[in-house]
Amino acid sequence: MLVRNYMSTYPKTLGPDNTLKDAARLFFKYRLSGAPVITPAQEICGLITHRHLIGAITEDLPFSLPVSQVMTKNVITVTLDTPLEEARQIPVSHLPVVSDDRKLAGMLTPQDFLTAFYAQLHRANDEIQALVRSAHNGIVVINAFGIITTFNAAAAVLTGVPESAAIGAYIADVIPHTGLTRVLSTGKSETSQPITINGQALVSNRSPICEGSKIVGALAIIQDTSELVQAARQLNDTLQHAEVLENIFESLRQGIVVVDQNGVIIKVNRSYEEIFGIAREDLLNRPAQETIENTRLHVTAQTGVIELGNIQNYQGRQIIVNRVPLFNNGELSGAFGEILFKDISEISRLLDRLHRLERQVDSYKQQLKEVRVAEHTFDDIAGRSRVMVQVKNLAAKAALTDSNVLITGESGTGKELFAHAIHNASRRQGMPFVAINCAAIPAELLETELFGYDEGAFSGAKRGGKKGKFELADNGTIFLDEIGDMPLAMQAKLLRVLEERSFDRVGGTKTQPVDIRIMAATNKPLPQMIQEQTFRKDLYYRLNVISLALPPLREHREDLGELAEGLMAALCKKTGLPPKRLTPETMALFREYHWPGNVRELANLLEQLLVTIRGPLITPRHLPHLNWLSPRRRLAGMELIRKQAVCQVKPSRSGLPKP
Repeated sequence: MLVRNYMSTYPKTLGPDNTLKDAARLFFKYRLSGAPVITPAQEICGLITHRHLIGAITEDLPFSLPVSQVMTKNVITVTLDTPLEEARQIPVSHLPVVSDDRKLAGMLTPQDFLTAFYAQLHRANDEIQALVRSAHNGIVVINAFGIITTFNAAAAVLTGVPESAAIGAYIADVIPHTGLTRVLSTGKSETSQPITINGQALVSNRSPICEGSKIVGALAIIQDTSELVQAARQLNDTLQHAEVLENIFESLRQGIVVVDQNGVIIKVNRSYEEIFGIAREDLLNRPAQETIENTRLHVTAQTGVIELGNIQNYQGRQIIVNRVPLFNNGELSGAFGEILFKDISEISRLLDRLHRLERQVDSYKQQLKEVRVAEHTFDDIAGRSRVMVQVKNLAAKAALTDSNVLITGESGTGKELFAHAIHNASRRQGMPFVAINCAAIPAELLETELFGYDEGAFSGAKRGGKKGKFELADNGTIFLDEIGDMPLAMQAKLLRVLEERSFDRVGGTKTQPVDIRIMAATNKPLPQMIQEQTFRKDLYYRLNVISLALPPLREHREDLGELAEGLMAALCKKTGLPPKRLTPETMALFREYHWPGNVRELANLLEQLLVTIRGPLITPRHLPHLNWLSPRRRLAGMELIRKQAVCQVKPSRSGLPKP
């Protein structure tokens, strides 16, 4: 087990200049007991824990003090490929994990160690349970009071007692004279002890189970002696036929036939007899070429050439076979034939089943794609202007309730971003967040998208039916974007779901309850649409419990700098391109523009500029044609470009252009 498989990724970090107050806030917000301190280059330079904060309090240090003044500076680290057991030996509670270039890659905390070793313990327990279940011998375990705690299937067969009747019963009531109670009292193992159960002679090995010096139970392994005799005979047979019989398993599902180098049949298994309806006595010691129609086993036995997946005609059937040569001490000694499919039609059935499973998997994948996780929080919403602070405060209050929220605003103002943030700050955080664009789906398909359908609901309906958005969002949030474009007939059905908190699938007869929070968004004037009778008044009041009106970008231009900076950083991460800086003149032009597309238009413009221009600065001359400026600002912008061009070509005193 390596550190990389169990560490906590993306740990919360602090910078050297962050204060003790910042650390306390981080610890309180994320319930941390420590955090690494990293440089701007992502290299770890220290570690601060709750002990440092407690020490600062006891020493009356100001909480405005940088964490670099109190943090542990000589930090012990491990690499991604450090064995977990080796990391566990290091006597620290918070262990940073660094990559090969010494940058912080994760953290190891006591919780991570517990998770790792619990997984290891769980895996070991599963392996033991699987071993007990699949063991050929009977296994019986009792506790210190003689109560049966383990009783596997083999024990049930040997004793004739069902597992359900044995578990929890007193051992002497189920199997008398097992000797297990004696082992409990003496603490001594007993091996190869004969035992008779239901007139059947068996052998038992018994051992105490101890925790330290205390006996807490006993274990018995019970074996049928008749099986030992049979195993001895089979072993003797195996030794006589050497490597040939070592490759044959009587219990294989595939039919197996073995020939010697002369093509004479020396062994067949039970499956071969059953497939062809021929007793092995009629096959053994006879040439395969005479007894098996269209066989080529004798050829393989003579040439040593393997033949895999060949079609062989047999009594009007096409069977799929493998023919494999056998070697003894490097010498060709014969061949064996394996029947993969007794009829080629089996393959068709398997392929049909495989295709059905593939379609099922595709359906599940599609359902997983439809269930989204809310990605954004309030920390992702830029803007410190008065109007944006008011909107974010109202949204934060809305997150504390389960009330329906109607988000209005022009296109590109961030309505879905706010929906994500409200969901992630609510009690439904971590539950499904399902978004649907009501304008993007044809009216005739919208009902099945929202409520799903049952099998046979209409021609072409998927087998097993399909879950709708409401069903996928159960216990979470559904976000109805562009609600103003929803048809009136669909509005009535949505209103019923809001009122009754239940819905019916299309073509279904069972009403399904749903626990869901509804958020809706639109850029259309719903009150005006109500007057025009294109939007239901009752649905409007149901949705508009909490109204969140997002301002257009032109009404909070003071946030342009922060927005542009954040968008530029995100675009650089997305494209892998180096960042570019907006000059003051460019920012002045941005503030003059009315931004009809709002933040979305700003993001698109910045991405265009980032990809298309060279150099680290974005100046007014890079703005596309200046067509989006007012006439007054367009003239000012052209004058500014003219001055920049003159400065670039104005000769210096040496007669050469200025660099």
